[in-house]
Amino acid sequence: MPRPLVVEQHVPAPPERVYAAWMSAENLAQWWWPHIPDTVYEIDARVGGKYEIRSDAVGIGAQGEYLELNPPNDFLMTWRWMTDGRWEVEETVRVELAEEDGGTAVTLTHFLDDIVEDGESLREGWEDVMARLPAACV
Repeated sequence: MPRPLVVEQHVPAPPERVYAAWMSAENLAQWWWPHIPDTVYEIDARVGGKYEIRSDAVGIGAQGEYLELNPPNDFLMTWRWMTDGRWEVEETVRVELAEEDGGTAVTLTHFLDDIVEDGESLREGWEDVMARLPAACV
């Protein structure tokens, strides 16, 4: 049974702007891995559409499919991580956006597969990426 890993971030922008930051390659490039210059962003933001984020130079990436899109409130996607050319097991990630304190509370829940040991490296990765989200939305 999948175990939830929850990461939260407050963004001083409305949910519509935060949602848009996730849903286009141009917007994602502003905050996901801007420090990795060869990163490729491919986004097809529709139910059944695919996304891929990867850096061949570093040998990391993520890919998946959008399962649910409920702008500007939440979305559900599959998630596969790649390290050194090897794709890991597919998992599910839900991102929820709620108005809070003049901005948006972002709650990301990554449902860990049973074979994932502790999920701490995933937590560190999500916290790193989401820490850059507020600056991209103001």
